[in-house]
Amino acid sequence: MQAAGIPALAISLVALAVSLYGIAERSSATRRAERLRFLTLIDDLNRLLTDNPRPFDTQVEILALQAFGLQKRFTDVTSPEYRTLADALGRSGLPAEADQLWRAAIDASEDEGPTQALFARRGYALFLFSAGRREKGRDQMGLALEAIGSADDTARLHQIRTFKTWADDERFADPTGGRAAELLKRAEQAVTLLESEHARRRMRAFLENADS
Repeated sequence: MQAAGIPALAISLVALAVSLYGIAERSSATRRAERLRFLTLIDDLNRLLTDNPRPFDTQVEILALQAFGLQKRFTDVTSPEYRTLADALGRSGLPAEADQLWRAAIDASEDEGPTQALFARRGYALFLFSAGRREKGRDQMGLALEAIGSADDTARLHQIRTFKTWADDERFADPTGGRAAELLKRAEQAVTLLESEHARRRMRAFLENADS
């Protein structure tokens, strides 16, 4: 009887293994489909945010809410994806959700290198300035500059653009331009440190152009 029961037990174990494998495969397929949907939403949001500079757009809001729901299911969301979604949520009148994802973008950027850390912190700073949280915005701009450093011309170019962006925000917040003038001076000093003459000319033109 015991010998006769062994094949039946083996068959049951094989059937269980096959069933578990099928469940795992379906789960994996579902996750892949959801990740693809999330990537499509992020691509659509990038396009809409680029093509439509208006602060609020119904289509952006709809797509942002869909993407916000999906991103909670993943552990591999990148900082650029978080940044896009945070920007879209901010424009859609959802500041708490936007703030949450800007901070998630900063966390994700820690494993992605100094450039992504700069973009995440600078983007969060812009969000904070737009929300009237100027001191926290200044803190993030300072951390953005710290993240990128000044080891080479590429880093210095990012520094210069960050100083200019920060100055624009300060000028908007305070038309008297006290802080903005100091930041532009720091940007000009960074230009002098560029090793490439072509880069120096390009950055001087960038700073002189009020619409840059």
